[in-house]
Amino acid sequence: MDMVKYEIFLDIIERGSYSKACEDLGYSLSGISKMMKSMEEEIDIPLITRTNKGISLTPDGEKVLPLIRQLINYKEVIEEEFALIRGVETGKIRIGCFPTVSFAWISTLIAIFKDNHPNIAIEVIEENGIKNLEQWLNQGIIDIGVFSKQPYHNYDWAGVREDHYVALFHKEHRLAALEQVPVKQLFDEDLVLFKSHEGIDQDVVKVMEYVEMDKVPKYTSNSDFTVIRLTEQLGFVALIPELIAKIAVNFFDVTYRPIDVNVSRELGFAVRDVKRVSPAVRQLLKYVKEEKF
Repeated sequence: MDMVKYEIFLDIIERGSYSKACEDLGYSLSGISKMMKSMEEEIDIPLITRTNKGISLTPDGEKVLPLIRQLINYKEVIEEEFALIRGVETGKIRIGCFPTVSFAWISTLIAIFKDNHPNIAIEVIEENGIKNLEQWLNQGIIDIGVFSKQPYHNYDWAGVREDHYVALFHKEHRLAALEQVPVKQLFDEDLVLFKSHEGIDQDVVKVMEYVEMDKVPKYTSNSDFTVIRLTEQLGFVALIPELIAKIAVNFFDVTYRPIDVNVSRELGFAVRDVKRVSPAVRQLLKYVKEEKF
């Protein structure tokens, strides 16, 4: 089994074309094409279909893709373990998270981590929707997912923190005079909510249970930063996690107040199986558990 061919196969699928994989890996187009043809001949199964519009996986390719990705991940874990035995620390950590979580947490975590582990590479992939992050974690595209913990999750977690929802608005908004904002009053204002392509945030739905069914917000955005900007420029109000609100007050003319219902999300670092993570991921999780950031 030629692992290099499987690694190239993954790069082709992730990049969406042979030519882009050539740019990544430094191979010629003919060289990569020959290797893929050789791999398919060895296993006697076609995996990739090439057309004028690009590439796509065959049904068999779709079936074995997660297994090939898992195989390559295990290879990377073994290589890191061997290097560690030789006294050399190396590796790569792929973290998937919400953009605002990346801004608030991950940048600080990397700043602390890199000083003691300079040979470990970290790739941060930002995504607004939790479903995509879950899928990437399940498929092994990312090693760690940083998102809100849900009842249906079956991951191993580290660094879980409670993050309460608060009301955000311009510093001079009339609601700023209140110590606590009634949720019902919030929904009577020009309210803007975060909404990804998956719909209204699952945690925000908990808050909406406290208001009348017809109080559906007219304004939504799939960007937390756009939501913040609308509160600053147009006098809107927003319902957002406190972690984001604390960032916003440092960069925008906004402020926030607690709401009169106790609704929060649990943010944490999720891995599929903590017993099978790579040495590099294991080291990062130590920092997370010790809350060094």
